[in-house]
Amino acid sequence: MGDEWAALERIQEYVTRHRPVLDAPGLALCVTDRDRALGVITDGLANVEAGTPVRADHRFQIGSISKGFTAIALLQQAEAGRIDLDAPVTAYLPWFEVQSAHAPITVHHLLTHTSGIVAGTEWTGEAAHEVWSLRQTHAGWAPGERFHYSNAGYKALGLVLEAVTGRRWWETVREDVMAPIGMGDVDVIITNETRARLAGGYTGPFDDRPWQPRHGWAPSPWFESATADGTICATAEELAAYARLLLNGGRGVLSPESFARMTTPFAPDPTTPGHVFGYGVKWVEDEDRTRLLGHSGGMIGFTSYALVDPEAGSGVTVLMNSAFGVRLPLVRFALACLRAEAAWKTLPEVPEPVDPVSVPDAAAWAAAFEDDLGDVSVVAEGDRLFLAAEGRRSPLTPLREDRFAIDDPERDAAMVRIRRDGDDPVSLFWGPRTLRRQGVPRPPDAPSGWTTLAGRYRSPNAWAVGFDIVLRHGELWLELLDGSAIDETSHRLSPLEDGSFALAEPLSPSRVAFDTPIDGRPTRAVLDAAPFFRTAAP
Repeated sequence: MGDEWAALERIQEYVTRHRPVLDAPGLALCVTDRDRALGVITDGLANVEAGTPVRADHRFQIGSISKGFTAIALLQQAEAGRIDLDAPVTAYLPWFEVQSAHAPITVHHLLTHTSGIVAGTEWTGEAAHEVWSLRQTHAGWAPGERFHYSNAGYKALGLVLEAVTGRRWWETVREDVMAPIGMGDVDVIITNETRARLAGGYTGPFDDRPWQPRHGWAPSPWFESATADGTICATAEELAAYARLLLNGGRGVLSPESFARMTTPFAPDPTTPGHVFGYGVKWVEDEDRTRLLGHSGGMIGFTSYALVDPEAGSGVTVLMNSAFGVRLPLVRFALACLRAEAAWKTLPEVPEPVDPVSVPDAAAWAAAFEDDLGDVSVVAEGDRLFLAAEGRRSPLTPLREDRFAIDDPERDAAMVRIRRDGDDPVSLFWGPRTLRRQGVPRPPDAPSGWTTLAGRYRSPNAWAVGFDIVLRHGELWLELLDGSAIDETSHRLSPLEDGSFALAEPLSPSRVAFDTPIDGRPTRAVLDAAPFFRTAAP
């Protein structure tokens, strides 16, 4: 490799220039080659209230990057002949059950997120009961048929590992996976003792609306956790040891055959083109079609990424103490710098930050809409969009695809979603309001009784705080309360014969049922076995 300090300086320049749009109080980043860490960059605050800067020794919750360690431990057990990865999960957890008319779910299906089971809502705070409760849920399709990310599946894998070894899963991971690569002192699970070594985690002050920078930061809820889907806490440099393990083909921990199985691109993610999953890792296609290997992580107050460029022999880990951290563009730029440096080429220039309120095709979203409450217009001015209603205009900030946050303190409690038929906007969803483009015929009424289901349902679970049930054009929709609006939050509900509803758009194995009526309205909703209760809030 050439002068890695030049690459580090260029990466630091990126961090400095993009600081306003990284959406995190602080971060730590480490770059590595196959042999050693090349340098660490820290930026911003580990503790907003105290003004404490991020240090290189601050640990962060790495979230789902942890799944790779669980997968490696299971592959080691397979090498030792103690487990058959193609055997049904019930061979190791006889009580494991999912309502399904399909073939049994295997360990392999759980490892590749192709089991067809629900993602899970973290509603019990542990693994055993949440996995046991899968018997109250339904498989959405035959195992192996399609990808659907499942934290519950990796919780089950931790229990499988415990059944096979007779030890707690984290003891096996620490001793057999982490210690051999120099990570033996890293925190494998989240405990109260861990907290003193962590940077503070942050989220927004509101849990029912898209976060915007003007909202500021609030400390994220604290919790202990010991499940195999995402509890490791590490520094950026400590995590770089895992990046080197990926760069070196699992050497010292896995056989070449096991590493090849781990990194086989088994399951494309239909929601993120170019991302294809193996066992606890995924392949990410870069903008120049370079294939990168690693995984992302997201916790209530942390986000992370670990990616390696196997061809160039370089890797990057980045850890942020925010639920909304924008990390993939940073990691890709860092890897591009390392790739250029290794090839003795000119380093890439730092791109200008993308204006977060710019909508390049703004005019294509502009239209006038109406409902029984009045008229609402989406107005385009250059590359900006505005919501105009009741004599007031409010700026719109794009979130993803067809969703926009309202940059107005009096209106930001709900996002705006615009649906298009081809290139033409036809509907606008704004909180409980469903508006149609002026001149579009009024849709049919919803089935009798559905109006009693509408409302907000909440849970004390910080991972899944609740959802709104709203009527739209004669259809019932479930809108997750999500402060990030990064993941899919809008789901059309399809009625089933037993009175429950399937989350049908986008396709999901999830179901929701309503019960405990009082004064003609249900007061409880059960989503994927987790209870949520009607609130008086809008």
